[in-house]
Amino acid sequence: MTATDGRRHDLKKIRRLDVQHAGLLLDKMLVWPDVPGSPAGDEVVNKEALRALLEAAPIKVPEGYPRAFARRQACLEQLTGGIERGVTQVRRGTARGRLVVNLGAAAARETNIALLHTWGVPYLPGSALKGLASAAAHRAGVPAWQKADEREPRPQGDDHRSLFGDTSESGCVVFHDAWWVPDPEGKSLQLDLDTMTVHHRGYYQDGASPPADCDEPNPVAFLTARGTFLIALTGPEEWVEAAFDWLDVGLRHEGIGAKTAAGYGRMVLDKSARQREREERAEAERKQREDEKRRVEARRRRLGELVALFKGKSNARQVFEEIQQIAADEALHDDVRRALRGLYEKGKDCWPDWLKRSASPEQRAFAERFQMTPVESPPKPAVHPGAAPAPSSAGAWERGLAWIARDQKNRSSLYFVGAAGRKREERNLKDVKIEGGGLEEALRAAGPDAPVEVEGQRDGKKITGVRWPVR
Repeated sequence: MTATDGRRHDLKKIRRLDVQHAGLLLDKMLVWPDVPGSPAGDEVVNKEALRALLEAAPIKVPEGYPRAFARRQACLEQLTGGIERGVTQVRRGTARGRLVVNLGAAAARETNIALLHTWGVPYLPGSALKGLASAAAHRAGVPAWQKADEREPRPQGDDHRSLFGDTSESGCVVFHDAWWVPDPEGKSLQLDLDTMTVHHRGYYQDGASPPADCDEPNPVAFLTARGTFLIALTGPEEWVEAAFDWLDVGLRHEGIGAKTAAGYGRMVLDKSARQREREERAEAERKQREDEKRRVEARRRRLGELVALFKGKSNARQVFEEIQQIAADEALHDDVRRALRGLYEKGKDCWPDWLKRSASPEQRAFAERFQMTPVESPPKPAVHPGAAPAPSSAGAWERGLAWIARDQKNRSSLYFVGAAGRKREERNLKDVKIEGGGLEEALRAAGPDAPVEVEGQRDGKKITGVRWPVR
């Protein structure tokens, strides 16, 4: 069968550059080139015809399309669907690569692509979007979102029926056609020539012959689209959000249109207004936490600087008042307490007198609250004259050797070795009563190599007192 020129006879006189409608160019004005050995309409001829069409000059965006797109977007954003809590959410989906929808639809060529009839620009039919979202919900495996299956049989899930409908109703969400978003800086459509190669055409057509390595490949040329599309859904707000969630899953992981197994049709949806609001709120809270953390660290460093800047009574009030201001932050109370203790240790001769004579009552209360000065222990109480002596378990005195030295913790300890060959005993000096003039000095001057002969008294097993030996 001989294919005729795709253009009508009268249209041959129209200049190619005056036409801005891609559909008109493809269906009515496509010129079959003369390729030796290939009849008009052959795949090779078809590919060369498409290549010549795209390379001759870019297909322009119709001049009125950006205005029509803006009017349609404004109209969609005002729709409520005529139902309670009805809204229309508009989001943009950007193709990560190439996509082709309606590849097998009827056309003057063997392959096709979805173009708006009025403007000739690529678009995504609402039916394709709805079918993709329905398939993504079904593949999730949740019973409420399952499609009906007569083979099992399995009924349709309630949520799936409510959102996508069935043979008796259309569902509560309307999937509008997604128009291509015009690029303000681009003046041509984002259409590209691509090729798919059928290696076993006879096997796929009638199955009469099995596939073999000697089969001749059959390249098929087709057009693909790129860019961003305006996706709009209308219905109850909760169901529109659920529909966008399933559509997002389908566009990201499965793709829309033909040849999705080869990676075509993958798209990324931008975030909804509610998602952007949540992310902006979370980002603001994160920045607030970081700012507060930086302020806390700056105040903590300032506390250390104030301790270093303290010079005595000349700047005691200035340093103290600035620490009072920093103490308004409860997160720094431990740091304030350490800073005040550091100031006290640096100026023990200054602070007690300053707090007593120069500080206000509030400042004295502040210093006491944060334990700036160490708490002094009360004096040792005197024994009440009428008090009965406490029963004692002190035993008899025994002969031994003793001396006073510093232990590992730098405490004064009494060391005692019994005359009967007992092992050396250690006792904190404050728990041992030393009787006899000059005994303590002698014990301090002694050592393990030159101990002092004494008598020791025990309370149970512990040494509680020593004295000079009784002759």
